[in-house]
Amino acid sequence: AGRKKFMQYIRYGTVILSLFQAMGITYGIEVMRSPSGLPVVNHPGLSFMVISVIALTAGTVFVMWIGEEISEHGIGNGISLIIFAGIVAAIPAAFINALKMVRLGELNIMLLILIVAMMILVIGFIVFVESAQRRIPVQYAKKMVGRKLYSGQSSYLPLKVNTPGVIPPIFAMSILLFPTTIANFIKIPIFEGISRYLNPAGVLYNAIYVILIFFFAFFYTAITFKVDNVADDLRKYGGNIPGIKPGKSTATYIDRILNRVTFIGAIYVSLVCLLPTILINQIHVPFYFGGTGLLIVVVVAMDTIVQIQSHLLYRNYDSLLKKASKK
Repeated sequence: AGRKKFMQYIRYGTVILSLFQAMGITYGIEVMRSPSGLPVVNHPGLSFMVISVIALTAGTVFVMWIGEEISEHGIGNGISLIIFAGIVAAIPAAFINALKMVRLGELNIMLLILIVAMMILVIGFIVFVESAQRRIPVQYAKKMVGRKLYSGQSSYLPLKVNTPGVIPPIFAMSILLFPTTIANFIKIPIFEGISRYLNPAGVLYNAIYVILIFFFAFFYTAITFKVDNVADDLRKYGGNIPGIKPGKSTATYIDRILNRVTFIGAIYVSLVCLLPTILINQIHVPFYFGGTGLLIVVVVAMDTIVQIQSHLLYRNYDSLLKKASKK
């Protein structure tokens, strides 16, 4: 219920944000001029503004609907897959552009090799951390089935280091872009000042970005991972954590460990999102390379592969059951 309500708020927020961004984009197109000095829009005004804003907002809602349909009826997270496709589609053009810059002497070949090596290291680090788990041991009680006594089994409760995935950086970036969007549309001094201070290469932008990543990491984890439900399920199926009382004590114990793991995960996401960008700014690379894009690509790819494997395993298992029933 909490997740559904959260997603409903996300839909409303997406529509509101897309309205403001559509206004900013439309205004930017209206004031834009060609190299010869002629306006890009022949008939600017209220009608052009209204039609453009409606079209852009409707397009955003349509893409959001497609994402939700993919999540419900397909494999993987729909919105994340759409963002993933957009990032991956731009990689060949960026690579070709980098090679052109090397050929023209605008980019040192050794610097390009250094960037590629950095990307490989960051990808390896992401894969390593995304595969990491904090396993809480679980012991199941002995069961009597008929006249036979089955001994208790040992298992574990896996907690991912990065439980919220790519949600925190995506939400954080959307919020940070909001003042800039308003400043482009409405020439109010306060918003223009905020927009100037929120420079992606500046300290203030990066500091707020990290704070928002931490906030959304804890917020999203609290909504999607209900420790009380997990503790109740363990008690129903006769499982308990060694040395911890079932019920409220188990929920408190899991919540404490989950908070620690989420804190470590938020640090990891912040490092991956900021460190490559800071290093690239320091060595003055003439094109953008960000850790956020890499994080989204790797995490979405890993999650999708896991879901595909689970789906194939389920289909194979289902076919085996059907064959066994026919025999």
